[in-house]
Amino acid sequence: MKSASPATGIVLVDDGELEEVARVLEAGGLAFDRYRGGQIPERIDPPRELLIVTSRRLEHVASGRRSTGDCDEPLRIVAVSEDSPALRRRLRRQGMNLLVRLPANRETWRLLIARALYQGEERREDARIATEVAIEVAQSDAILVDLSNRGCRIQTRSLLGVGEAVRFTVPGASLPDGMAEPLELAGRIRRVAQLAGSPRRTYAVVFDANLARATRQRLTTAINHWASGHAAMPSEAPFAGPAIPACRLPSLPDLMLDDETDPPIRAGDHAGNDVAIELVAIASGPEDGSESRDPANRRGTPRGHFPTVLRVNRADRPLALVGRDLSARGMRIERHPELALGDRFRLALHGPTLARPLTLDAAVVRDDAEQGLALAFIGVSRETAASLEKLVACLPDVESLEDGELAGLGTVLSEILRG
Repeated sequence: MKSASPATGIVLVDDGELEEVARVLEAGGLAFDRYRGGQIPERIDPPRELLIVTSRRLEHVASGRRSTGDCDEPLRIVAVSEDSPALRRRLRRQGMNLLVRLPANRETWRLLIARALYQGEERREDARIATEVAIEVAQSDAILVDLSNRGCRIQTRSLLGVGEAVRFTVPGASLPDGMAEPLELAGRIRRVAQLAGSPRRTYAVVFDANLARATRQRLTTAINHWASGHAAMPSEAPFAGPAIPACRLPSLPDLMLDDETDPPIRAGDHAGNDVAIELVAIASGPEDGSESRDPANRRGTPRGHFPTVLRVNRADRPLALVGRDLSARGMRIERHPELALGDRFRLALHGPTLARPLTLDAAVVRDDAEQGLALAFIGVSRETAASLEKLVACLPDVESLEDGELAGLGTVLSEILRG
């Protein structure tokens, strides 16, 4: 057979390696063309929706755009038993989108097929202007350790990341000014330290520069009161923890505030007890609306540039999305009109380091236009964070061929369990 034009929108080309793919398609009642072994024609036209071919049979598939004039192109997946930089360069020249390492499990193929078969006008939308929302997540069991004019230190069992925005309130009853209203403060976490032999962590927070004047006045009153050595306060050695970074205030531009010019003052209520605070983590992504350029803000959360397949359950069809940039704090997915800023859902992550799916909550926190939607993971435990970091570090089953050698490091598959 010289050439073939597929009768369906899905084509498999292999010598028996894609049997698992065929089973997934059959289980879903999906029609497909399969060319195997000696029945493979010299040239196969690209299908409408999905092409899966092994690397040894790649020369039989026509490269370039489809000749029908349709706007949409199929998702092109190549299945490999071995790979190398030279092979990946060849695959990119052939226009392949994803590389899947064999043997891949059924769940991998199921989600990739669901992604490929999604149809809709939303795939051809114009990119939107980048924007951002804040997702507030209440944290329990938080204590205010000390205060200064530039920032503070807090302790909590919650796992928060360097660069995350936080907002917290100090109860009015714990403050010396006699006002019933709580004092609300906001800032960003700049340093983290684990307490020895304890599940608690200490976070150094730098206050936002635009705190209201009335807030600054109440803050100064509290600092001065606690610094004066209230009779009920026990004398203690300076607190050992991550230092609050030095900074300047807009009201004092010529003075660098540090531990010498602005020493942190230990906090305590009228009886000398710890000050419990209501702490809210604001999952809003990096400060500049893109990946942070400051390496110090990322040192605790390794990041892999993962093309991620995300399955969304709908009443009429599965909806899968492709994303990347998995870290212990979140990941990026492609934009979709059914997912909006502020949406929260639970994900089940699948990967080669996981014996069973890893479930965690996530929220859409930023729209980066053509770069996709940024997800922030919510309430990640230390154990879950460790599992995520292992997933980032492993060699995954799927690799993107569209973003260059450094960006296409592999994939993690995830599924939305509930809205």
